[in-house]
Amino acid sequence: MNKNFIKRFLPKKLLPRLLLIFLIPLIIIQCSVIFFFYDRHWDKIVNRFSNIASNKINLIIHTYKNTNLKEAKNLATKLNINLSYKKDFEKSFTEKSNLEKKIQETIKSRVNKNIEINFGDDFVSFFLSINNGVIKMDLPRKYLLSETPTIYILWIISTSLVLSLIAFLFLRIQIRAIYRLAKSAEEFGQGKKIGKFKPEGAMEIRAAGNAFIKMRRRINNYIDQKTSFLAGISHDLGTIVTRIKLRLELLENKKDTIQIKKDVDVMQVFLREYLEYSKEVNINKFTKIYLYDVFNQVIELSKLKKKTIKVKCSKTLTIRTDKNSLFRIIFNLFENATRYGTVIEISAKKTNKLIVIEIEDNGPGIENQFRKEIFKPFYKIDNSRNLNESGSGLGLSIAKELSKKIKAKINYQISQKLKGSLFSITIPIK
Repeated sequence: MNKNFIKRFLPKKLLPRLLLIFLIPLIIIQCSVIFFFYDRHWDKIVNRFSNIASNKINLIIHTYKNTNLKEAKNLATKLNINLSYKKDFEKSFTEKSNLEKKIQETIKSRVNKNIEINFGDDFVSFFLSINNGVIKMDLPRKYLLSETPTIYILWIISTSLVLSLIAFLFLRIQIRAIYRLAKSAEEFGQGKKIGKFKPEGAMEIRAAGNAFIKMRRRINNYIDQKTSFLAGISHDLGTIVTRIKLRLELLENKKDTIQIKKDVDVMQVFLREYLEYSKEVNINKFTKIYLYDVFNQVIELSKLKKKTIKVKCSKTLTIRTDKNSLFRIIFNLFENATRYGTVIEISAKKTNKLIVIEIEDNGPGIENQFRKEIFKPFYKIDNSRNLNESGSGLGLSIAKELSKKIKAKINYQISQKLKGSLFSITIPIK
C-alpha cells in the first residue's frame, strides 16, 4: 500500500529519476550544512560580537559616570563610536529579525535591561537614560552583524546550482543516447527502415548500441536469405507450373485434365502469394485516394460467384496514404471474406481523426483460441488438405505487414450484423 502510494509521486522517466537521485542528497547536505552553521558557528560569532559591543558600551558609561561627558566622547571616538547626550531623542524603532532580537537580549543582559536598541542600515543605535538625560551611542552595524555567513550561504547555493546544471547537461546527453537506441529498436521491430544509427554516450550505452547494430545486421541477413530463397523457389516452380499448364492444353482428352488444371490454377495462386510475401514494400509518397473507387476496384478484380456484396461509403470520402498498400490490404481481407461468406459488406466512415474501414461477412467466424494466430504467416485455421478449399495462409499476414507501413491497425471481432467475421482497418488522418 505504502509502496504504491510513493510510486504514484515518483517520476516515470529516467532523466527526472536521475536528477532526483542527484538532487535529494545534495539538498539534504546543503540544508544540514546551513543548519549547523547557523546553529553553531554563527551563534558563536554573534555572541562574541555582542559581548565585545557590551564591553565597549559599559566602558563608555563607566567613564561618563566617573569623569565627564568630554572624556566619554574622547573614549568613544577612539572606539569608533559616535556618542551624544540630550534630554530626549526622537526614536523610530524598526521591526527586528530573530537574529537582532538575540543580539538585543545579550546586550541587555550584560549592560542594562532598560537600554533600547534600534538597528539601522549602517549603524546600530543604543539609548540609555542617565542623570535626567539620554545617552545615544551609534556603533557601525558591521561590529554586530557579519555579512560573511550570508555570502558563504549564497556561495554554497550558487555553486550547487551551477554543478546541478552541469550534471543535468551530462545526464541529458546520456539519456538522449538511450532514447535514440530505444527509438531505433522500436522502429526496427515495426519493420521500418532505420537511418544512420551511431552509438554514443557512456561505454555501457555504446556497448548496447553496438550489440543492437550487430543483431540488426544478423536479422536482416537472415530475412534476406529466407525471402530470396522463397522468391527463388516460387519463381522456379512458377516456370514449371506454366509448362505443365501448356502441355495440358495440348492434350486431346480435355475431360481428364479438368481437375488437373484446377490444381495447377491453385498452385499458381499460391506461388503468386508467396512472391508477394517475399517482396519488399517501398512507400514513396502518400497520395489522395477516394475510398469508394478503391472498393469498386477490389470488387472488380475479385473472382466472385453468387456473392452478395454491399458497399457503404461516401463517394467523396478521401484519405492520404499509399494507394498500392491500402489496395492490397483491402483486397486480401475482401478475398478472405469471399472465401468463407456469401454476403459481404464493406464500409468506411470518418470518426474524429481516424478513417475506419470495415469488411464483414456472414461466414462461420473465428473462434477465440485462433484469433491471436490468424495473422501469422502460413497459418490456416481449417488445416484443410484440399488446397482448393484453403488459402496459402499468407493473405492476412501480408495485410498486417502492409498496415504497419502506412501506420494503420487491423482488428478482428465478430460481426453483430452478419454474425460472421468483421475486420476493421483504422488509419490516422494526416
